[in-house]
Amino acid sequence: MDAIGNTPVVRLGRVFPDAQVVAKLEYMNPGGSIKDRMVRHMLRGMPAGTRRVVESSSGNTGAALAMASAVYGLDCDVTVPATTSCEKKKRIAAYGARVHPCSVDGGPDYHAAAEEIARDTGAFQLDQYRSALNREAHYRDTGPELWRQLAGEIDVFVCGVGSGGTISGIGRYLKEQHPGVRVIGVEPLHSAYRHLITDQKPDGQFATVVEGVGKRQPACSFDPAVVDDVVQVPDEEALAWVQRLAREEGILAGGSSGCVSAGIARLLPRLQGARVATVFPDSGAFYLSKYF
Repeated sequence: MDAIGNTPVVRLGRVFPDAQVVAKLEYMNPGGSIKDRMVRHMLRGMPAGTRRVVESSSGNTGAALAMASAVYGLDCDVTVPATTSCEKKKRIAAYGARVHPCSVDGGPDYHAAAEEIARDTGAFQLDQYRSALNREAHYRDTGPELWRQLAGEIDVFVCGVGSGGTISGIGRYLKEQHPGVRVIGVEPLHSAYRHLITDQKPDGQFATVVEGVGKRQPACSFDPAVVDDVVQVPDEEALAWVQRLAREEGILAGGSSGCVSAGIARLLPRLQGARVATVFPDSGAFYLSKYF
């Protein structure tokens, strides 16, 4: 658990040759994603005597929790959408956790299923979508680390929005260091966050193949006061950028990284030479059967 963090920052000089864009490679955490940081922080506050934990997850939080449970000797249940990639589900199970795929048609969704397990077994539920500890983890950990690595040379922070904790925590920290830093979210089409920040209302039904970003309803862990703008990109654009990152940068990143890269490409014409930073939350190795 002590090996979590201190992930490298690299310049995306091939896909953005005429701009100053850097990405923090969070897939180099021990559990393979940025969610390692959040889970570590949230488990520090679990009740004494906890023996069982449960969480709903699109995959990465589940894997991070399963890894931590192996370290701490906890029983672990993870509920996931049925659409979660097979690599993610196998990864969670490989740590010894129980994986509960939940269909979107009939029965409880994966959030309700986690609540049901917590209620029936007395398990401690992390509740990443509602807990303030989600964004606090990135305020206390990821944000300061990014600021230090870039020596404060950052004008714009662009981040995919899923549970909302990453953009809210890092964004708050960066703005406290320099109020002029702009914080911009990226999400798939028809997701719920843009209308909280702009006057653009959802004009269609939310559905995406990109895991980890976008929500039908905003999560409580998202802090709209921190975010200056939110842009939306279509799935095909996000997945095209996943391919570009792999083939031009040698960075095998997941769909949320492709989504945020597509968003940066859309934003650059109006950022006028700004120094842009983002985070790549996880690896494309977890989506080989789905995106490649």
